[in-house]
Amino acid sequence: MSAEPLPERDELEWELVELIDAHGSERAALRVTYETLKSVLADADRSVSRGFIRGVFSEGARPPREVTTDA
Repeated sequence: MSAEPLPERDELEWELVELIDAHGSERAALRVTYETLKSVLADADRSVSRGFIRGVFSEGARPPREVTTDA
């Protein structure tokens, strides 16, 4: 019986480790993930996303539009 080396951690696994470290336990990290998912799913049921209204999704995606008044 030989001990096999553990597989190398990928990017997702490191993000999970950081998430658990940030919240102190696996249970707390799972709770935060669940609450975030629940709010995203609730937002998906709306006709207009709150993120879109606040400009969160388009922030930094394109330069601000300059309003010109030609009269």
